[in-house]
Amino acid sequence: MNALAWTMLILGGATTAGGDEPGPLDPSARLLEGSEASEYWSLYVELESGHRIAQQFLLSNSGPGDHNAVAVGHLVEPGRAAFRYENGRRRGRWKLSEDRLFFDIAASHLDLHRPTGELRITKDVIEIRLFFDFPPDTLAARIPDDRLPTDYHVDVLAIGTPTRGSIHAPWMSEPLETHGRLWLSHTWTPKSEAELIDRRVEILGHENGTSFYGLRVTKHDEFAGDWIVASATTPNIIESRINIPAHWEELKRSRAGQGESTYPLPSGFRFSRGPNSGHIALGEEWLRFDPLSVIPQPFRWFIRRSTNPRQVWAEARIGVTLLPSPGSPSLPDTGEVVSDPNSNRETEKETAERSVTGVASITFMNPSERR
Repeated sequence: MNALAWTMLILGGATTAGGDEPGPLDPSARLLEGSEASEYWSLYVELESGHRIAQQFLLSNSGPGDHNAVAVGHLVEPGRAAFRYENGRRRGRWKLSEDRLFFDIAASHLDLHRPTGELRITKDVIEIRLFFDFPPDTLAARIPDDRLPTDYHVDVLAIGTPTRGSIHAPWMSEPLETHGRLWLSHTWTPKSEAELIDRRVEILGHENGTSFYGLRVTKHDEFAGDWIVASATTPNIIESRINIPAHWEELKRSRAGQGESTYPLPSGFRFSRGPNSGHIALGEEWLRFDPLSVIPQPFRWFIRRSTNPRQVWAEARIGVTLLPSPGSPSLPDTGEVVSDPNSNRETEKETAERSVTGVASITFMNPSERR
């Protein structure tokens, strides 16, 4: 039986600026120079136990000294408020391996060595030990430069990769063994991120063998860059790969009273290009916080001179219609065995639909009304 591996890049070219297939992306720290330079690794983990983890490791030159580090995470259990944990250290008090792939920021650790990465939190009040598949051929992509502002770079290092391990929160009597999926991205810029973009939207999803990642960055009416990659593994489906440009349309904002008025969420997005189309519906928020609240002084004061951010996490429902490229046979239903080429099959439009549950992460660099 064949397996479907379809990739959809909503951009004006391929995964690299020249259109060539990229090799394994480099997840190591860049250690940028310059007073406004920063880089961060964002992880999102969805576990089959129902728990969610939103984690970020940040290196920043804002404030006194260079390459100061902050690690902040939230563990979310259904029915409970998000539990936050963090660590922050000046450059001389946190450790980075010689190859720049292992971070040791007090009790927060991130290992980006292939083929198996690790997120490890060893605080007195919480322990997280999760290993994730990180082989060179994992589903990943580099966002092309023409989809991003100048001097702003994003590598998507893993999309829906399997993870397993244990978590031990303050309300648990013993560690909970669990497994699930992980998304990982690396962003770096030598400039102030707040001067390059005003909002960043990431859509993450996985269901029934289909993994999804979408990114939209905007700067007022000056710039908008959109990109999507998705992959599915399903029996009895013909392989298809498509690279296409597309346009995201933002749907109306939330009704009055939903969320903070100065950081308003849209109700969703639509994207399309020719016969290929899709939609993303945003649902209930489950986390909203000020990313700078965990950064100690005087660093917070320096950073707030240019940005007053908020990060919001919400439920998302992703629907994608992907038609085969010209000349390709139509895709059968996922439960249909291909035996007779003349047998009745669903239309191409119907058989190419994918519906995926997911989450949305929306980062506002400043309040909307400020601009």
